[in-house]
Amino acid sequence: MAETAVLAGRALVEGQLVGPVTLTITDGRIAGIEPPRAAGVLDASRATVVPGLIDLHTHGGAGVQVIDGPDADLDRLATFYAEHGVTGFLATVGGSRQHILDGIDAVRARLATGPPRGARILGVHVEGPFISPHALGAFRPDSVRTPDPDLLREMLAAADGHLRLMTVAPEDSVGVIALAVENGVVCSAGHSVASAEQTTRAVDAGVRSVTHLFNGMAPFHHREPGLIGVALTDDRLVCEVIADGVHVHPTAIRLVARAKGVRGIALVSDSISATGLPAGEYELEEQRVTVADGAVRLADGTLAGSTLTLDRAVANFARWADVPWEEAVRSATEVPARLLGLGASHGTIAVGRNADLAAFDDRHRLLWTMVGGEVHPA
Repeated sequence: MAETAVLAGRALVEGQLVGPVTLTITDGRIAGIEPPRAAGVLDASRATVVPGLIDLHTHGGAGVQVIDGPDADLDRLATFYAEHGVTGFLATVGGSRQHILDGIDAVRARLATGPPRGARILGVHVEGPFISPHALGAFRPDSVRTPDPDLLREMLAAADGHLRLMTVAPEDSVGVIALAVENGVVCSAGHSVASAEQTTRAVDAGVRSVTHLFNGMAPFHHREPGLIGVALTDDRLVCEVIADGVHVHPTAIRLVARAKGVRGIALVSDSISATGLPAGEYELEEQRVTVADGAVRLADGTLAGSTLTLDRAVANFARWADVPWEEAVRSATEVPARLLGLGASHGTIAVGRNADLAAFDDRHRLLWTMVGGEVHPA
């Protein structure tokens, strides 16, 4: 059996900071949480060790985008994520039917050969094509499809069990939502101009999250609160938040934190292939985008994903929402794991869970990431 141990100055164990402690690891899982010892350990005595971060919504990074299909270097992408504290992610695909299927095929083919070195690929997030033509965000109008059970079945068959999350506009989508849920897919409401009544019907049908809250949806109105109003008040829903200060103003982030609490928020990056690269022009899905001044935009100024990394998202959220950093971590670990039904193996430090960890210094800068007991430097 492969064994190792980590001496943590502090560790976020089942949502509580404790320490110093020794985390013993056997065959990639946490075998024990024990008193501190100095011998035979990876020394993180001056660090805080937390569960590895989980990104539910990322299109790419380090020059890689998932929809490039067989040309997508998913190992490079997984390594890049691990360098930013991420130990698990959903490979997010969108755009045309063919691009979606190409991305799904790339993920399925890569997982068939074993896990990549770096962050775990936890499955696929399909963003669309069942979205509103009135809330496209950065998607092309010709990529939108009306809710089509046959197309969903095609995607399910292509994914072979790896389709974990689907963004869908609640309008007239109850049928595909029910089909997705029957097949173990978590549904997220987004790219929508749905009324509050339409949204609630979708939640009753099985929707359990909201994709990048405030973005790609009708604005809140006091006489028609719409998707945003339901998102902030229905405890069945987890809200994705892009905490980059571009997609959502810090004051709005504080509002969401007060309405939902950290257990109702999943921090996401919505990152694109340009993440980690210099400013300039890049490709996103099927369009050209410009990265400048911390934002990614189409030629008409529309936001088109981000260059945010999830470790930065946690720090931003803690500061802007005025919550302790270790509480903010839960919105990038425990919450996404619970949403995906992976809480028994991911998202917390506890005996029996995967040894997916991240160590941060006292200024919340990443030191290293561990995936299944294997260490990746920041």
